[in-house]
Amino acid sequence: PKKFDGGHRGFAFCEFLTRKEAENAMATLSRTHLYGRHLVLEWASKEEDGDGKIDVNVVREKAKRDAVRAGLGGAGVGKKVKNF
Repeated sequence: PKKFDGGHRGFAFCEFLTRKEAENAMATLSRTHLYGRHLVLEWASKEEDGDGKIDVNVVREKAKRDAVRAGLGGAGVGKKVKNF
């Protein structure tokens, strides 16, 4: 996936056949560097409600956070900003 600025987000999802394989991978890769960058590993979290639908508010908060990190949003989103 791409960021707002066109760069790569730098994340991936992995699936394992057993929980033990996933735990071993997490333990081993948590101390690994890839292309000079430390890997940050997290267990996936469920973003759906009980009906299997995605919570729109969760998605909005993530989009807002990503926009702020990319320098495209934050407080005053939607307001015109003058650059001097």
